[in-house]
Amino acid sequence: MKNRKTPISPAEIEEILLHFSDSITELETEEEILWDMVKNCISILDFEDAVVYLLDRTGKYLEQKAAIGPKNPEGQKILNPLRIKIGEGITGQVAFTGIPRLIADTRLEPNYIKDDVCRLSEIAVPILLMGKVIGVIDSENSQPDFFTNQHLKILLAVASIYAGRIAHIRALETIKESELERWKIKQKATRLQMEVLSAQLSPHFVFNSLNAIQHYILLEDKIKSLRFLSIFGKLLRYFMSQIHEESVLVQEELQMLDWYLQLQKLRYENKLIYKISSGNIKNHPQARIPAIIVQSLIENLLEENISKSDGNSKIELGFHISATEVKFNVTINNLSSLNHQAATSTYFKSLTPWQEYVSLLNEIRPFEIRSEVVEKTAQDKSSSLKSVKLIFPNLAHK
Repeated sequence: MKNRKTPISPAEIEEILLHFSDSITELETEEEILWDMVKNCISILDFEDAVVYLLDRTGKYLEQKAAIGPKNPEGQKILNPLRIKIGEGITGQVAFTGIPRLIADTRLEPNYIKDDVCRLSEIAVPILLMGKVIGVIDSENSQPDFFTNQHLKILLAVASIYAGRIAHIRALETIKESELERWKIKQKATRLQMEVLSAQLSPHFVFNSLNAIQHYILLEDKIKSLRFLSIFGKLLRYFMSQIHEESVLVQEELQMLDWYLQLQKLRYENKLIYKISSGNIKNHPQARIPAIIVQSLIENLLEENISKSDGNSKIELGFHISATEVKFNVTINNLSSLNHQAATSTYFKSLTPWQEYVSLLNEIRPFEIRSEVVEKTAQDKSSSLKSVKLIFPNLAHK
């Protein structure tokens, strides 16, 4: 193509396109493909320069990604890369309309944008992927009327060849990103399971429960000792059985909460009052909710309340179930004076906040658990009340 006036035969065009096509078969990155494209435009089509633009992440601007010519004196570096708003200049118009342009004389083109120096003719073709413009191939020449319709046809074919390869690379990158995301989710799920197990079987809870049971053994109260030892064993078995479960039956969670609060009452005796409402659970025996959240919430609220006082607490909780949702309400009332604040316990500080479990579960699973928190304190600080509502999806049929 040294002489642009000489028409190119179909065989020559086929050979040119074959060269473009063969040169990208082993390329593995978008950057390699774009630089290969501009190099071939220079070496095969005898262009003075060649520039490839791609849309930025916003889709509002074109950015120079590869260039051969004055803007690229050495290596794969672009001097002062140009950024063009979609719709502005020749390349901006091509990106906006998806229609190629041949400019015989840029001096007569009001939309011409000078890059490093002013040149007299220009050709710009869109790079289309799935019918959408993702970039533009552009070349300018110091001679007027340099580019021909054959140049245009060849560049359109070249754009199509390279777009296909770019699509392939982007598809592979999407797969890799998807696999990485799945791996991250799996890691988070594993971490969540370990944290939950650590929280449920924490030495603090186990030792305090056993110490309370030991107290009744020393008092030779066999009935209470056996009763609470039985509850403790049931609770541990329940925790162990739920380690790998994503969801649990609401009626089983209700039973777990009763066992848990019985043990806490054993620990705090008359300082802890609790009431559990089963609501309409009998009408929805198969209702299920995401695991771990309820027990984590109750433990957080109880330990927080105990840290703020000497343990005088009243806690009320219950479920209300519909076909699509399960609402869990819990209210904890601090019955002690708040004028004297107890030091926050080390154990409470070590607990993972229940909100973190909710956020993590919503992130790794499409549960969309919602929460509402209300806190009130009496004017004379004689008591405080904290109410939490959790809204779960009913996973009975999922």
